[in-house]
Amino acid sequence: MKKVSFQDIADELGVSKSLVSLAIRNKYGVSESTRQKIVLKAIEMGYVFDTKNSQNQKKVTLLIKNACILNGEFWREIISGIESECARRGIIFSIVSWMNLNTRNDVLVSLLDKKSQGLIVLNQVQGKINEKIKKLHVPIVYIDMVSASESNINQVMANNFSAGMKAIKYLLEKGHKNIVLFGNIDYSYSFLQRYYGANKELKNAIRNGAELNIKYLTSYNSNNLIDEVYQDDETDLCDDYSLKEYLQSVNEHVAICSFNDGILRRVIRIVKELNKKIGEDISI
Repeated sequence: MKKVSFQDIADELGVSKSLVSLAIRNKYGVSESTRQKIVLKAIEMGYVFDTKNSQNQKKVTLLIKNACILNGEFWREIISGIESECARRGIIFSIVSWMNLNTRNDVLVSLLDKKSQGLIVLNQVQGKINEKIKKLHVPIVYIDMVSASESNINQVMANNFSAGMKAIKYLLEKGHKNIVLFGNIDYSYSFLQRYYGANKELKNAIRNGAELNIKYLTSYNSNNLIDEVYQDDETDLCDDYSLKEYLQSVNEHVAICSFNDGILRRVIRIVKELNKKIGEDISI
């Protein structure tokens, strides 16, 4: 493949080679909008950026969807572990949250400005964002990747299948017969794996003679979102309306197995809206 040069980028955009050079090297005299346009075109054309820095320090950047993830205990422990290992190895560690940027293109420019030699992508990431960061030509490790279709990548996954089995086993041990599996299993690969594990344990129990009433609310209907419930860009985590409708229709004690903490918080809110008590009327 032909190496992309400054002149190639300049010819493509109809600008001078010197302007391209200034933009890519982030020098003064180039507006941010022009620089972004040039940098994005360079990435699109396959230009390989120099990630070396003047101090010759190793740098790793963590890319997250939303800075709010830092408040969650689960992810906070993972991030702390990454940061500690970087410190032990003398690697400079930084975080970029792409939801906090004005446009999705900003994330590429921000990552390039970090001059990192490696990128760690944490949790959910949009497919379009993923395709763009691959063009940065730096090693990438994904943690809790969104899709199993990404086969040629380095990724670290939790044992979500086993976690789903354990959740249902716990409910069964507590004597629950009416069980709801709740959450959009197409939202992420980890959700799907937890669903498979939960469903496996339910099938095992039925095979062994358990009489269960199972309700599957595992899809998502965008028309059934309860208005003004959440502002966290996770509106398609689950179908709030269907759960609320179901809980209004049953009188028996119900146990709900959800697929992540975000869904769990929404379950709690819906239960409270129905004036039901967690533990007495509904278990989660």
